[in-house]
Amino acid sequence: MARVIIAMTGEEMAAVQLTAEEAASFEESLAQAERGEFATDDQIRAIWAKHGL
Repeated sequence: MARVIIAMTGEEMAAVQLTAEEAASFEESLAQAERGEFATDDQIRAIWAKHGL
C-alpha cells in the first residue's frame, strides 16, 4: 500500500537497507510473535504512561 501511495506522488524512494543488528532484531521479533510472546495490556499501559500517552 505504501508503495502505491509513494508511486502516486511521483517521488522515488530507495529501499531501506537494514544493518545486520537491525535484521537480527527483526528476526527475533518475528520469532517472538510466532511463539505468541506479546506484551500484556498492563505492560503496554505502563509504557504509555511512562511517555505521557
